[in-house]
Amino acid sequence: MKEPMRYGIKMLLLAALVTGCAGNRLSAPERAAVDFYKEVWVEGDMNHSGRMLQNRQDETDLRWRVAQTADTERKNPPILVTVSPTDSQMASKTILIHRPSDKRDYKVRVQRSPTGWKVVKFEQNYDKTRGGYISNDAYQRYVREYPALTWKRVENP
Repeated sequence: MKEPMRYGIKMLLLAALVTGCAGNRLSAPERAAVDFYKEVWVEGDMNHSGRMLQNRQDETDLRWRVAQTADTERKNPPILVTVSPTDSQMASKTILIHRPSDKRDYKVRVQRSPTGWKVVKFEQNYDKTRGGYISNDAYQRYVREYPALTWKRVENP
């Protein structure tokens, strides 16, 4: 194979690789929600997650979730992330997070502020101490009702 042709093939492969990775980049609201997810449901870090809240009064609701994470084995499996298809607002976004390894779903609403995106609401579908459940229903419902919805895979949130 001649050198110019080999160089062209290498450039084509590199372009395909870069384009494939760029399509999976997180938007600023998605990144804020994933960072919050990691601090609460992976690391169990009250200090960092508390600073991400828009309203510090929400720390009471946050505290038991962080404590629950701290009491369990640390897991950081890949997650799937998307912006809720029912969102219509510009200044706030609801980010859906699905963890396929244990079928848990999380919902984080973030709002733009002068200092970046802040968390205004957060939910999870599982709580072992409050009659929780593990369900694939939320994720499956979105996949079924919104087949064009694109979920971005995050390997190591």
